[in-house]
Amino acid sequence: EIKEAYRKLQKRHHPDIAGYKGHDYTLLLNEAYKVLMRNSPRNAGASGRGFGRGFTGNGYSCWNGPVRSHALFVDENKCIGCRECVHHAGETFAMDDVLGSAHVEVQFGDQEQKIQVAVESCPVNCIHWVMSEELAVLEFLARPQQKEAHGVFGGGWERPRDVFAAANNFTKRLQREEQQDMARQQRYNNGKKK
Repeated sequence: EIKEAYRKLQKRHHPDIAGYKGHDYTLLLNEAYKVLMRNSPRNAGASGRGFGRGFTGNGYSCWNGPVRSHALFVDENKCIGCRECVHHAGETFAMDDVLGSAHVEVQFGDQEQKIQVAVESCPVNCIHWVMSEELAVLEFLARPQQKEAHGVFGGGWERPRDVFAAANNFTKRLQREEQQDMARQQRYNNGKKK
């Protein structure tokens, strides 16, 4: 739909058809097309292959009460599926029986004392306190991501070995893409003023 609408508007406002007046309009159309195609679910993650495809900025766990400055995160790669956290704080933690690991279902679903006992009872120390703004990226990267398929044996699912390092790199890449978008917009605005 986006491509079809873009082509239709380009045919109508192209400088060869609409004259000089169409020049600014086609530049605006080109920028809008880039943004819409980048944000389109069909093309989600097209600029960054592998991890990060489909990231919305929203975490998987919900909050009980107001959002706090810190949050709980389970590194599902390190979780051995012992269920201790679920036993001590069952309103906060849940087991994913398919993956065999725990995750945070509801941030602060239990009293803080129960949550602290659950954190301390983890035999592999895979439950972490993190800053709230880091949570969405960590939760996204901790879940298995579909690999890009190449040939007969391609595809499947993967997740990073070190989710904290992957989150750091992913956040840097998001910031870099945002800066590039702002620079493109600035160049467009400067060109429009001339």
